Amino acid sequence: MSASEGQDPEWREFERLVARIEADADPGNVTVNSPDRIRCKITGQLREVDASIRTRIGTAEVLLTIECRRRTAIQDVTWIEQLAAKKKAIGADRTIAVSASGFTDSARKVAEQSGVSLRELSEIASEDVNSLLQVDFVLFWHKACVISRVGIRKFRSLDWKMPEPSDVDCTLPEDTDPFASIFRNEETGAAWSLNDLWLQLQEATDPFEGIEKAQSPVFRTVCFPYPGEVTVTTPDGPVRLGDVILTVALWVEAEHIPFDEANRVEYSSGDIDAIQRVEFSSQRRMGKNQRISLQLPKHSESIRDLRAGFFQPSNEK
Repeated sequence: MSASEGQDPEWREFERLVARIEADADPGNVTVNSPDRIRCKITGQLREVDASIRTRIGTAEVLLTIECRRRTAIQDVTWIEQLAAKKKAIGADRTIAVSASGFTDSARKVAEQSGVSLRELSEIASEDVNSLLQVDFVLFWHKACVISRVGIRKFRSLDWKMPEPSDVDCTLPEDTDPFASIFRNEETGAAWSLNDLWLQLQEATDPFEGIEKAQSPVFRTVCFPYPGEVTVTTPDGPVRLGDVILTVALWVEAEHIPFDEANRVEYSSGDIDAIQRVEFSSQRRMGKNQRISLQLPKHSESIRDLRAGFFQPSNEK
């Protein structure tokens, strides 16, 4: 399946999922980067690895690298030999090779002698998940808004005072494109849109302050004053702008993700207790990276082993 616009390809998400599992397995003094670039000790050039783990033991820094393959074919000795050579060239203390399809016996034997640890990542059914990870559903709360009204006041004078919301000369049509550059500074040539005004408002304050979850929309109005050098495009032509009186409807709504729709995986190897991870991801386009995760060893019976995580991009508006 090809990647959608704005989304990582499946192989990249596979790599980052492995990095998240490793990071949460030991959330102490470790730094995980995915991908990462490490300088080769032979050529001096930077070489990319799917992920890296850096930590300290005593006074020494330890470097582990992670390489992943999300393929249907079982991985053979050739890949392991390549990873062993790369591990030595970049000075990694150990390399973790992760496959979605397993390894041949020859690959396992060579890995054991080469400082390469093998892991398998596979999807698991709901009934195979540790009961400590089984929750009925997760709710993501999303801020939502829609422009209710855009009032336009023509420029009058520089002796400005706050206008009443109803004191406008015209209103823009409801179907006005919020991303169209309808405002123009006639002196500088700069142009901007209603969406730019919305972003400007969020830089100055939190328009959602005090708005409760799962309630009816709240209408809030803000005034953007201009000293006469800006025009706005209206159905009747350009107007010399004095004020934009913007009214928006704001609310906070829930997105329900049931357990059966979560991403359920098991991260296993012969030398570790398998790790299970359940990730609930928002399906909203603007919240595609919003994620809640639960992780613990497969056979754990203690809630103290549970690792919970929440990620939301800081630039989401």
